[in-house]
Amino acid sequence: MKITPLLIGLVGLASLIARAEIQRTDTKESLRGLDGVFVVTQLLDEQPDGITTNGVETLVKAALTEAGIPIHAVPKKFNGDANLSVTVDVIKQPQLGVYVFTVELAVTQDVKLTRLPQGDWSAAETWSRRLQGITSPDRTDVIDQAISKCVNAFVGEYRAVNPKPGS
Repeated sequence: MKITPLLIGLVGLASLIARAEIQRTDTKESLRGLDGVFVVTQLLDEQPDGITTNGVETLVKAALTEAGIPIHAVPKKFNGDANLSVTVDVIKQPQLGVYVFTVELAVTQDVKLTRLPQGDWSAAETWSRRLQGITSPDRTDVIDQAISKCVNAFVGEYRAVNPKPGS
């Protein structure tokens, strides 16, 4: 059957991350002076075995803590109500038995338009990283790896403009 080699090839790819990162080069400046973040996590669509909202939040908070980035229990007005939103969207592809996923980390904080200096503050996304991939049900650790890559990108850019005290 001609479809068998295609299926074998697609299942072979299932354990690899297909990276599609969207980056803007100037966004790390929006992290300058940020005194920590409030972390919000959400899982959309499917929830594969081993991937939970609490597990994702624990993974992210552990990495931020290790990097010395303050984590706020609630958004802080003095800090621009900065939120680090972690979204994991997983869709099961039943014909091939794989998960297609997107991991996105985004910082949302209060901003003001320079052209409207008397205007109100508005919430806006000022920094983000996104990874997309495909994995098999027995390799959901690939989703954790994608989360870690996005968190590491955030930590690197945060620390580039906010060095650790004494560094």
